[in-house]
Amino acid sequence: MVWGFRSRLLLGVGLAVGVSALAQLGLGYWALLRTSEAVAQRELLLFAQSLYQALDFTGPLPTLKAEGYNLLLPFSGGRARVTREGRIYLSYGGPFPVASPLGEYRTESGWISRAWALPQGYALEVALPVPSLGYALGASILAFPLALALALGLTFALLKSLLRPLGELARATEALSRERFPEPVPIPAGEDELATLAWSFNRMVEAVRGFLERERAFTRHAAHELRTPVAALRSQLEALEQGLVSQERALPRLKAQIARLEGLLRDLLALARGEMTREPVRLRTLLEELGREWPRPVFRVETEGEVWGPPELLRQVVANLLANAFRHGCPPVEVGLWEEGEWVVLSVRDHGPGVPEARIPALGSPFQKEPSSPGSGLGLALVRQTVERLGGRVRWGNTQPGWQVDIWLPKGAP
Repeated sequence: MVWGFRSRLLLGVGLAVGVSALAQLGLGYWALLRTSEAVAQRELLLFAQSLYQALDFTGPLPTLKAEGYNLLLPFSGGRARVTREGRIYLSYGGPFPVASPLGEYRTESGWISRAWALPQGYALEVALPVPSLGYALGASILAFPLALALALGLTFALLKSLLRPLGELARATEALSRERFPEPVPIPAGEDELATLAWSFNRMVEAVRGFLERERAFTRHAAHELRTPVAALRSQLEALEQGLVSQERALPRLKAQIARLEGLLRDLLALARGEMTREPVRLRTLLEELGREWPRPVFRVETEGEVWGPPELLRQVVANLLANAFRHGCPPVEVGLWEEGEWVVLSVRDHGPGVPEARIPALGSPFQKEPSSPGSGLGLALVRQTVERLGGRVRWGNTQPGWQVDIWLPKGAP
């Protein structure tokens, strides 16, 4: 038999309530018993004092004074006797129930008794019936199942209300596992764990939804971008096979399309790469190497620009910034490298027409480019993703004239 969560929780609560009730019953009975004994001992002492005042030792034998009976009226159920050397000289209330040693209380057979020494070698023994606690114990035992049933009923009603948010979360999770995005689950009132769980689940659903939408868009755009050079390659090969173009004219075009494919695949792999190994990289060295590939960039280098990151990705970042400036902008292209506190700042600015303001918000997303642009539309996306994953930030904008991109990278070891 497999118990459900609700049954197990109800059983756990029932056991906790039962054990707690039994412990409370036991402790209550023990406390009541101790209190009853203390009250009985105090009554017994009062009884003994009253009896001593009522005794008359002036005669040959101890007797009760005539006026002493009034003192004993409150103790009509008590028993007493005066003895000496085992012989009873006076008895009060009936047969004495339990013999008692001097100076000690004795509780037996429903009586509590004690003996005190008197003048002339006598001993006074007194006994009182102990109040019975059986009725209290019986009532408590009878009330136990009623209290347990009431506690379980209230717990069941509360569980139904408390578990409702978990039920909604379970249904939403099941829908998500079937790739159906559920509506946001209601946030329970308060700021407890259930509210945090529901809030986190809603955020997770939105994150998964956004991730899948971005992945689908990325795949759709990647397929579209890859199809264009492949179609060009096919047309060039078919033309070459049919003798429509000479080998001398076809080969450069084929190499150009293959180079475009290689560049596109390289950028796609860089964007999809999950791990980022970090090594010390000097941005000044990268600028000096990559700057030779372009005509007369204007350098303003004030530092070595040592940062920690993947060398190949950082090289691609610098190469993309220089390529964008020279391909889409106009000279002079100004390149700056300096330090600001804990940051190394790399700035690349051209003096071209810049970017239409309406397109700026979309820059940095994959495949965002002008229709006439020969690029892949992945350059700035790779720059932003790499810099942000290294803990840095990127800023770009029009500079009137031109377009400027600034990146901040943390300097020193991570």
